[in-house]
Amino acid sequence: MGKTVPMDKRLLAITAGELPGVTVTSLCAELGISRKTYYEWRKRHDKEGPAGLEPRSRRPLSSPGQTPPWLEQYIVRLREQLPLDNGAQAIYFGLQRAGVEPLPHERTIHRVLVRNGLVEPQPQKRPRSSWHRFEYDSPNACWQIDATHWELRNGRTVWIMDLLDDHSRYMPAADAVDSDSAEAAWNAFCHAAAEIGLPAKVLSDNGLCFTGGFNAANGAGTFTRNLAALGIVKANSRPYHPQTCGKLERAHQTLKKWLAKQPRARTLAQLQRQLDAFRDYYNHHRPHRALHGATPAATWQRSPRAVPAGHPITDNTTVTSHLLVHADGTIEIPGHRLHIGVAYTGATITILRTGNDCAIFHQHRLLQALTIDPNRYYQPSGKPRGGPKKPRMQK
Repeated sequence: MGKTVPMDKRLLAITAGELPGVTVTSLCAELGISRKTYYEWRKRHDKEGPAGLEPRSRRPLSSPGQTPPWLEQYIVRLREQLPLDNGAQAIYFGLQRAGVEPLPHERTIHRVLVRNGLVEPQPQKRPRSSWHRFEYDSPNACWQIDATHWELRNGRTVWIMDLLDDHSRYMPAADAVDSDSAEAAWNAFCHAAAEIGLPAKVLSDNGLCFTGGFNAANGAGTFTRNLAALGIVKANSRPYHPQTCGKLERAHQTLKKWLAKQPRARTLAQLQRQLDAFRDYYNHHRPHRALHGATPAATWQRSPRAVPAGHPITDNTTVTSHLLVHADGTIEIPGHRLHIGVAYTGATITILRTGNDCAIFHQHRLLQALTIDPNRYYQPSGKPRGGPKKPRMQK
């Protein structure tokens, strides 16, 4: 209250308080100040004269909790150096990794950024308190798959087909492709399976490359049928509800933000090299907010993995092989020979093997699924389904 009283009225209060018949209590009530304030004014006036009644700052003489200048400079510099997320939480994880002591709170870091003009207000942004988080309990319990478009330097639009583990946020595949086709989706899935094994479930939106629609010429339902042959549950998100695959949608924002800082790729091959570099950084080096600063790779490795239906939990390593069919219609895998059919001689087939469970594909279509007998070298599997037939000899 004392700050709002002009100096002349303060001096008048001190003078009036010394007049006979004037009580301090009534004077303070009339001025609307406390007795403590009055006596503080009088003490300063007795010591310094009228100059002691000048309004003074209430700022403390020292601020032990103030962020040290060196730490504030470190925070600003770290924000400039971070290649992707550079908000208060990401900076906090960076300081933690660097062993900075004392480690400031995220709110302190945010205030430093605001003080240095590095934060743009976003009043329209949805508050975090309104989010409803959900994640699967173990790695490989569910993968999300989706495709997003990107432009090459010549303006040509291409696609990025990628997958994300729901539990750990690990990205096992990100393929640069010409179009978002069923074949591209299946190839990306095979790349992911070769890196971290098979999942128990795959979640996607309702794109034709995942559902197949009803056009058999475009491989109707091929992706779903292939997953079913491997014992994998296929689930689709609710129409017009991208939040169902929200983790991968958010990863796309991070990916495109990173790609925007790279030289624009001229070809699919150059874009693929950039995607490989991004995956390495995203999976193994970038602290993830939702994982409390851990990396997706560390989170994926520290928990037992889920497996497709029918696969023992102790055997969850998937091996993906691309093999040429011999002239006698067979292929060889370690310790065994499998019959594919002479109609496929010279063709490249893809094998996904988890333990003794084996699924064989040609041009992203399932040929056969079998369980290998470990006691037999030659595995008779019968005539392949859906393959081309040899022309019948005319008599």
